[in-house]
Amino acid sequence: MRKIMPTVAMTLALMVPTFALAVEACCCCEQDPPGTQAGHDAHAADTDRAAHDVVTSPADGAMTNGSPDWFTATFPHAMTLKTVTVTAEGRDAVAVPVAAAAATTRVSADLPTLAPGNYVLNWTAEGADGHEMTGAVRFMVH
Repeated sequence: MRKIMPTVAMTLALMVPTFALAVEACCCCEQDPPGTQAGHDAHAADTDRAAHDVVTSPADGAMTNGSPDWFTATFPHAMTLKTVTVTAEGRDAVAVPVAAAAATTRVSADLPTLAPGNYVLNWTAEGADGHEMTGAVRFMVH
């Protein structure tokens, strides 16, 4: 088995060149290389990063039964929620108050009562090292 595994790994590296390339870890979560995650660009000049591995409620594409009471985001590492805005279709964005809180893996903000319609919720969060993540959630209130 010890002799087979290196041979298999070398064969895969030769057959699939992308496996043989050196990869740089993601700046915000040290997971996948920048080219494999949406919103990550190895040559980007700014430090903003699009969110990945983030679970939100409401979820992107959700159809809620009534106005959601709050927005929640769960991160793979501790973050501090900085801004939240909600935009109804055809209207101006409304800033949602974000309470100051310590960095944690689960953050939330109370939402205003939303009338039935389509919405886009934009958020930004910051890690302890100063890196920023951003995200957009599109959802419908019934």
